[in-house]
Amino acid sequence: MIDNAAFLRQEVESASPAKLRWLLLQKAHGLTVYVRDLWLQRNAEEAKQWVILIQDIFTELLEGIVDPKHELAKQQSDLFIFLTKLLVLSAQTQDVPSLENISEILQIEKESWEMLVRRELSGLSSHQPIQESHVYAGFDLEA
Repeated sequence: MIDNAAFLRQEVESASPAKLRWLLLQKAHGLTVYVRDLWLQRNAEEAKQWVILIQDIFTELLEGIVDPKHELAKQQSDLFIFLTKLLVLSAQTQDVPSLENISEILQIEKESWEMLVRRELSGLSSHQPIQESHVYAGFDLEA
């Protein structure tokens, strides 16, 4: 039997910076969808913990920027500062459209980083989307 936690730990420890960023973006995107669903179900208390995790992911993405003077790095920093502020504001009022905007932005970012990761992975066609089985065991929302 495969130990998912051990497999995921190995994937993260051996991942390139681009792959790590893609994994974080993928997780944040999935959580925004989950939080939106919780808000629509009027389950604000459970949603709060996931909003905090999204904030933690945004912080991790910001900390991963090594040269804040580089123009692309500055744009990425500005983006995640903006997303963090928007997330906090939307969480205060459970503003679903704002959260959906965050989710859309994360989807675009995720797709951009996926293209970089795809180039790193050998044996995959440049037109073939990355499947979870190619990259990681999947994130557990409860972890």
